[in-house]
Amino acid sequence: MIRFLAAAALAAAFSRARVAEDTVSTARHFTLVPAGEGAWAAIAKDGDRDSVGNAGFVVGSDAVLVVDTFMTPAGAEELAAEIRKITPLPIRWVVNTHYHLDHVGGNAVFERAGATVIAHENVRAWIRTENLKWRREITAEDREMLARLVLPDLTYRDGVTIWLGDRKVEVLFRAGHTGGDSIVVVPSSNVVFAGDLFWRETLPNLIDASTEAWVDTLDGFLQAHPASTFVPGHGTPGKALDVRTFREFLSALRLSVARGLSEGVEGQALVDRVLGTLRPRYGTWKWFDDFAARDVEWTEQETRGTKKLPKPPSP
Repeated sequence: MIRFLAAAALAAAFSRARVAEDTVSTARHFTLVPAGEGAWAAIAKDGDRDSVGNAGFVVGSDAVLVVDTFMTPAGAEELAAEIRKITPLPIRWVVNTHYHLDHVGGNAVFERAGATVIAHENVRAWIRTENLKWRREITAEDREMLARLVLPDLTYRDGVTIWLGDRKVEVLFRAGHTGGDSIVVVPSSNVVFAGDLFWRETLPNLIDASTEAWVDTLDGFLQAHPASTFVPGHGTPGKALDVRTFREFLSALRLSVARGLSEGVEGQALVDRVLGTLRPRYGTWKWFDDFAARDVEWTEQETRGTKKLPKPPSP
């Protein structure tokens, strides 16, 4: 037993050492870690209101591309400062993986620095119209903030390829979380910035989700990128096994809701039943108590065909 405890302590110490070794810096709002060659993940600190969601960046031979810009300009300014510690190359591109505020709130910081903001075409339509709809009240200050949010200057429907000199970056639309989600694939680094299409050990926000399509998207991740590092929208970077675990959560949620409805269980009774099924396995995940009940309600609406989703812009 003593030998076992000593070995466990040594393993834990080694694990902590590896984390420290892999960490580039611990800024005020996030922790910056290398995700692969030329690619860094900026992982939001728990409870920080200026980051909330993750961000990241890719460095090529002649330019930098930023993936998402945090919740507020303060978070984005710190990210820009950390990038400058690593490279003096110009920040030419910003990709918004979707429209939610915690991924676009700092766009203005990089636009002022000369970057072009790009995103799926639905993101441009939704940034100022759909954000904050989950709040019961939207103040005048909220409306002013929304009006100031920087929209993408360049949009796409299916995807776009960007070259940072010698480094290729693929930005690809994928369905599931909002209807306007993109992933950022860096083939030479074997890294996928998944945005909110992947949450690691964190309950997702399903307010805009189409979970059936989302499960298909995650299956595609596993098939196309079996050995990649995935940077999630929330949580720490993971591998294919972590993506599979998140997929299993969505599948379990969908199955539990569908089974309950087929047996005539609905409303609060359905919420209670499904939470009882999910809690033993997923109850320790971050934000379980914040999102789990609402996720059941939103999945019930999706299953019934009554869920209200953001509408794409007219052609």
